[in-house]
Amino acid sequence: MAKGLLSDGQVLARRALGRAWRELRALPARVGSRWQSTFVVSGTALAARRHFAFIDRSFVAALAADFPSFPDLLRRQANDTLEHRFDLLGSGPTVVAHGVPCSGVNGIAYAMSLPVRSDSAGIWLVGRINDANLVEAQRLWRLVDAGYVPIDWQLDFKSGYRWRENCWHRDIPITGGAGVDVKVPWELARCQHLPALALACHFAGGGYPGFRAAQDYAGALRNQMLDFFATNPPGFGVNWACTMDVAIRAVNLLLARDIALAAGVRFDAGFEAAFAAALRAHGRHIAANLEWAPRQRGNHYLANVAGLAFIAAWLPGDAEVDAWLAFASQEMVAEIDYQFHADGSNFEASVCYHRLSAEIVLWTAALFAGLSPEKQVALRRPQRHRTLPRLRAEAMSQHALPWGDGTSPLPARCWQRLACMAEFTRALTRPDGLVVQFGDNDSGRFVTLGSGEQLRADNDPAAAAWSLDHGSLVAGIDALLGSSGGRAADPAARLVCGLAGLFAGTTPRAPTGRAAATSSTSMDSMTATAAAERAAALADEGAWAAASARRAAAGSHWTSGFPSSRASSSLHLSAGVQCAAFPGIGCYVLRSPRLYLAIRCGEIGLVGLGAHAHCDQLAIELVIDGETRVHDPGTYLYTAIPERRNAYRSVSAHHAPRVDGFEPADLNRHAFDLSDLAPGECLYFGPRGFVGRHAGYGPYVYRQIEITDDAVLVHDFTDSNLVLTDPTPEPLSFSPAYGRLSEAAPR
Repeated sequence: MAKGLLSDGQVLARRALGRAWRELRALPARVGSRWQSTFVVSGTALAARRHFAFIDRSFVAALAADFPSFPDLLRRQANDTLEHRFDLLGSGPTVVAHGVPCSGVNGIAYAMSLPVRSDSAGIWLVGRINDANLVEAQRLWRLVDAGYVPIDWQLDFKSGYRWRENCWHRDIPITGGAGVDVKVPWELARCQHLPALALACHFAGGGYPGFRAAQDYAGALRNQMLDFFATNPPGFGVNWACTMDVAIRAVNLLLARDIALAAGVRFDAGFEAAFAAALRAHGRHIAANLEWAPRQRGNHYLANVAGLAFIAAWLPGDAEVDAWLAFASQEMVAEIDYQFHADGSNFEASVCYHRLSAEIVLWTAALFAGLSPEKQVALRRPQRHRTLPRLRAEAMSQHALPWGDGTSPLPARCWQRLACMAEFTRALTRPDGLVVQFGDNDSGRFVTLGSGEQLRADNDPAAAAWSLDHGSLVAGIDALLGSSGGRAADPAARLVCGLAGLFAGTTPRAPTGRAAATSSTSMDSMTATAAAERAAALADEGAWAAASARRAAAGSHWTSGFPSSRASSSLHLSAGVQCAAFPGIGCYVLRSPRLYLAIRCGEIGLVGLGAHAHCDQLAIELVIDGETRVHDPGTYLYTAIPERRNAYRSVSAHHAPRVDGFEPADLNRHAFDLSDLAPGECLYFGPRGFVGRHAGYGPYVYRQIEITDDAVLVHDFTDSNLVLTDPTPEPLSFSPAYGRLSEAAPR
C-alpha cells in the first residue's frame, strides 16, 4: 500500500467513527425533540432592507423587451405552481397532493399516500405531526387561507413511496425500496419554484397578458410556505434529512419573499414572524448538521456554507447570526480553494456537478459583494462559533472587488478561480450548446429563476437543453465580472448582478477603478490563454513518437475509425484546431471549425472516493462536421434502480478501452464509491491528438487518438497479456437529465 493511502478497512473504520461521533453529538437534540418543540418561537420579523429592491417595473420591462419569450415562460411556470403541478427528475407534469396515484418507476409503484380532508383548525395534523410540535404546527396551519389544498411534501411522486413527517431526520431511510427515489421529495422541497411565483407578481402588476392577478401569486406563495412550515417541523421528515437541501430551500425562500416584496406585496405580521422563525430554524439545522469531513467533502458542504451565508445576510444581526456570516465567509474561501482546481474545474470528476458547485459559488460571491454596511461591519468583528471546522478567532479580512468599488471577504484568487470555472464550462460545451456528460448528472441546481436554458428549451424539462445547456452559468460569471455580453445573454445574469449591487436603479454599473482591468474581457482572455498554455506544455513530440512505437509493438490492439461524412473538403479536420487542457479534473478538448473532441483522463474525484465518477477513463465525446459520432449516455438514476445506476457507470456505456468481461472498478462497492478506479494519465495532448493510459485492468492500457485530414482514429493497445475488444458502447437510451430517457441522442 502506498504511503499516505488508507486501506478499505481503515476507510470504513473512519467512516463508522465519524457516524458514531455525529450521532453522539446529535443525541441531546434527538432526546429533547420527544417532549420539546423543535420550532423556533415566532419573533421579530426580518429587517426592511431588500436585496432585490432593484427589481422594479423598469427592470421587468427591460427583461420583457430583451427576452420577448420570458414573460410567457414565467407565466406558464407560475400557473403550474398555482395548480401544484410539478415536473421534476423525470416525473412528468404531476399534481402533488395527498392521495394522488403515482405512475411508478420501472413498473414498480406504491400506494402509500392517502387522501386527507384538511380543516382550517389543523385537526387533520393529529397523528401526522409528533406530539411536541403539534400545537405550533396547528397554529401555523391556521394562518393558511381557507380552502387551500396541502401539498404532500413527504411523497416520492414518481414511485408513490411516502416518508413520515413525524420521523426524526436521522432515522429517515434514504433507500426505501425498489424504485424509490428520495431525491424526488428533496427536489420539490428545495422550493426552487417559489421565486417564479414572486416574479410573476411583478409581471401581473405590470399588466402583461395571460397573467392572473398579482394577489393570486402572492397568496399562493404565502400559502405554500406556511404549508411547508406547518407540515415539516424542523428536524422531522424526509425534507430535513439532507442538509444540502435545507440550505438550498432557505436560499429560495429568501429570494421568493424578497422579490415579492419588491413587487409591492405586503405580507401580514403573522406570516412575517413565521417566516423569520423558519429561517432561523433552517440556519440552526444547517449549523448543527454540517456535511463536513476532513477530506471527502464536496458540493453538499459547499451548499451548507452558502445557505448559512444567505440566511445570515438576511436575518438581523446578533451573536448567532454574525457568527454564521463569519463562518460562511471563512469556509467559502476555503472551499473554493479546496473544491476547485487552479484550472477552474471542480474536483468531483463530473461536468454537471461542476455547474452546480460553480453556481453555488457565483450566487454566494454576488451576495458577499452586495452585503449591507451593517453586515460588513459584523465581519470585521471577531466571532465565536463552536462547530467543526473551527471558526478562526480573528476578524475576516476584506478585499477589493474586481470592479474596484467596495470590498468582500473573497480575495482576488477566488474571483480569478470563478473566471476559470466559466472557462471550463465553455470548453466542455459542444458545438450544439450542450455540455459533455463526463461523470454523474443529477440535474442539481442552486437557483433556477431566469436561467436561460429554460427559454432555449421552451420550458420543457424533457428537452436536452434543460439540463445540458450550461450557458446561464457562463453568462452569470461573465456578467458579474463586468461583461455586458453576460447580461445580454441571460435573465439570471441580471439577477446575479443586482444581488451584487451592480445596478444603479435599473441601469447596470460598469466596472470602475484600476481593479476593473482584471475583470471582464481581460479575465476571459487570461483563462483561455492559460488553458491553451497547459495544452502546449503537453504537446511533446517525443511522447507521441514513443506511443506510436509502443503501439506498433503492442500485443493487443484495437483501432476505431471515424471518417468524415463529407465527400471532400479543402479544410482539414485539424485546421484551426484549438487545444484546451484541464488536468485538474482530467478533461482535454480539441476544437476546430469541423471537429469537437473531448477526452476524459485524470482524477477519480472527491479525493479518490469517486462518488460521482464513471468508468470513463480515456473515454471520448466526438462531433465531426456537426454530427455526433460518440456521446456519453448520461446517468439516469441513482439508488432507485441500482442495476441501472451501474449500467450507466459501466465502462461498456462509454467509448473507452475495454477488456471483455472486466470492469476497471468494482461497481458493487456502493452507489457512490468508485475508489478502486485507477486514474488516467495524459502522456501527450496537442494538435496531433492525444495519448493517455490507465491501469484499471492491472497492466497499463493505452489510448492514442490521431487526427488526420478527414478522420479521427482511436487506437487502443497494451503490451501486456490483456486482450482488448471493441470499445463501441453498448446501446443505452440517452439520458439528458436525471430520471429522463430519450431515444433521440445528440445529433
